[in-house]
Amino acid sequence: MQMVKIKFQSPAQDAQGALELAKRFTVICLPEDTYEVPSAALAVLDELHLSYCILETEGFDRAVRTLRNSLAS
Repeated sequence: MQMVKIKFQSPAQDAQGALELAKRFTVICLPEDTYEVPSAALAVLDELHLSYCILETEGFDRAVRTLRNSLAS
């Protein structure tokens, strides 16, 4: 599964987007208002006309390892 790290373009879209994504997908919340979501989640954001910026694309295993390493330190 491909995971995508995103950031919304405005605080209002951030609030709405985070809520809508959390209803449908597992969302990893990261510092500085960034989120890691499955790539399929981008279609939902597009349907809702929410603007976002893709920061990084990675596999699910790497996302989990990154999260575990940040919690351990």
